[in-house]
This record gives sequence, structure tokens and C-alpha cells, in this order.
Amino acid sequence: MPVTNTLTKSVYLIGGNDEFSTKEAAAKLAEKLAPKGAGEFGIEIIEGAAANQDEALKIFKRLHEAINTVGFFSAAKLVWLKSTNLFADDRTVGAESVKEALGEFGNQIKRGLPNGVTLLISAVGLDRRRAAYKTLEKVAVVQLFDAPDESKQAGDDEIAEFIQRKLRAEGKTIETGAFEAFRELVAPDLREIANELEKLSIYVGSRRGISDGDVRAICCVSRQAVIWELTDALGARRVARAIAALENLLAAGEQPIGVLMMLVAQFRLMLLVKDLMLRKLISVRDGSGGNFEFVKAFERLAEDQVAHFPKTKDGSLPNAWRLYRCALAARNFSIVELACAMDLLLKTNLQLVSTQLDERLVLEGAITRIARK
Repeated sequence: MPVTNTLTKSVYLIGGNDEFSTKEAAAKLAEKLAPKGAGEFGIEIIEGAAANQDEALKIFKRLHEAINTVGFFSAAKLVWLKSTNLFADDRTVGAESVKEALGEFGNQIKRGLPNGVTLLISAVGLDRRRAAYKTLEKVAVVQLFDAPDESKQAGDDEIAEFIQRKLRAEGKTIETGAFEAFRELVAPDLREIANELEKLSIYVGSRRGISDGDVRAICCVSRQAVIWELTDALGARRVARAIAALENLLAAGEQPIGVLMMLVAQFRLMLLVKDLMLRKLISVRDGSGGNFEFVKAFERLAEDQVAHFPKTKDGSLPNAWRLYRCALAARNFSIVELACAMDLLLKTNLQLVSTQLDERLVLEGAITRIARK
């Protein structure tokens, strides 16, 4: 969710690493801030993306001129520095001349804008460590948008809320199974999610409810969905489906060693969650609501009960929704079978890096042996 600081009403900054939300919010705010009745003369848009030092300096020059030029037919004027990278951690802004221009811009902002001039800055990849940002933070209305981190529960919840918010705006509802199918098929990128939801709304037309069939008929399958297709098929011990998913991944350019590492990570989690299930620390069921029950139960586990689980880069536990999928698959294996699968994947790794065997055939052989009952 955006963080807002309201100190003045002549300078507005919208930025963050979530490009979609930043651009969407900036467009809406620009429409709101534009002087009424001034038409195209009341707003001056400066495209702020610079590929090099010279382009950056030209942008600052035009920005300075726009701020200090009175608007046509009106004392009021909106200047929009749009989609700029001049406040990002970018080598373009590393040159001394650009740093000087940033400093001059900061001094101008501190002095205040001419009467009637409003400045809107939309900055993708905003670097909050830079002096220019710290200056703007003190004198501007600031909205920050960070892309959801799906490895954290909060990020997953934020994506779910984003989907529901978009659907409400379109007057649509989505069935539980359809929602889960949508999350499986569509990459966790807000722009892509918004595009797919728009396609769904057009596809169902005047019908209010969105079904599982609608999602599978119209939504584009992401790379992540194909990966889940492989791991789910293997977890369900469906050999033919797993081989087909492997072929899709390799055809899309996925490297065999990368596929193997993904399978190792998946079966490691299956083994760990199977242990929790055998010790009666957690249970799993499919069907409506089963995923939410599992996630909440996992979050309630004591720290010492999950201390041996792998951690993400920021020290967090694996995503609980992913663990739910692993738990469903783990029901189809004994603890011994899972341990043997890990051993087989290790041997497959050695074959891939130390022999000249056909990598596809090596992976197919491993998948077949793991899935075989």
C-alpha cells in the first residue's frame, strides 16, 4: 500500500519499484491536478526517462523552463515530469553534471514554485537514499508504491486484495476455484494481473460471475504456471503430464539444470512438510477453504518447529501458499519415497554436470522413476 506524506500542495511525488501502480496513480493524479478549463495549455508533460548524461541535462533544462513559464490563458499550470529515472539508482544520474543539476533542482524546490504552478513527478525505481528524494520528502506530497513480494505472506495478501479491488471496480465476482486458477496461471506482476482481469471482464461480458472455465479459457499461462504444472503433476505421480510439462519448459528455453534445481527445492519442501504432517503438527485437505486453513495453521507453528526450514534471502520462511501445494503433493508419497526422490535428484545432478548424456532424457528418466508407484 502507498505511504503518504502531506506537507504542501504544490509538489507531488509518486514513485517506487512497482512500475504499474506508480504509472496508474500518477495518471489519475495528473487528471485531478490539471487546471480545469485550461485544456492542453494547462498541463506540460516532460518525458523523464534519460538514457545518458546529455538527455538527463536536457530534461532538467526543460523542467526548469516549464516551471518558470506562465501557462497560456491561465495563471494555473501543471508540470508533469513523467516516468523519470533521474531519481533512481541509475548510472545515468551518476555523472557530476547530472548531480549538480539534481542539486540545483532541489534548491529550486526548497525556494518554492512560482504562484499557480504545480509540479507532479512520477519516478519509477525511486532511490530513497539520494539527497534529491530526501529534499522532496520534506516539501512534497509523497506516495510510494512497492511491488508485492510474493515470498512474504503480506505480499501474497496484497496481490489478492489487488485482484478483488479490480474486480469490484468492474462489477465482477470470482469463484474460489477460479481465483485459485487465476493465481496459478498468471504471473504475480500487477500489470499482467490487471491486463488479464480486463480480458476476463470483456470475455464474460454482462455476466457478473467469473468461473474456473472462464479463467482457463482466456488467461495467458505464465512461466511460473508451467513450473507449477510440472511440480504438481510430479507430486500427483502423473508421469505423462509431468513429461509434457517438462517439454514445455525446455521448449520455452528453461535450462535443464535450472529445472532440476527447482525440483530439488520442491521435494525438499515436500519432505519437510511431510514430517510435520507425520508428527501431527499440521494437516492438509484440498477443496474449498483448505488452502486458507493450512496457511493459518502453518503461521501458528512454534519457531522451533520450523527452524530447520530453508529461509529466503531476507530470512523469512517459505511462502505458506507454496507449502500448501507441497503438502497436497506430499500426501501421495511416503517419507521413504520422498527421501529416495531427493537421492535420485542428486544423482541426476551429477549426471547432468559430469556426463555427455542427453539432458532431456536424463530428466525424463528421473521424473519417470520418481512418479512411478
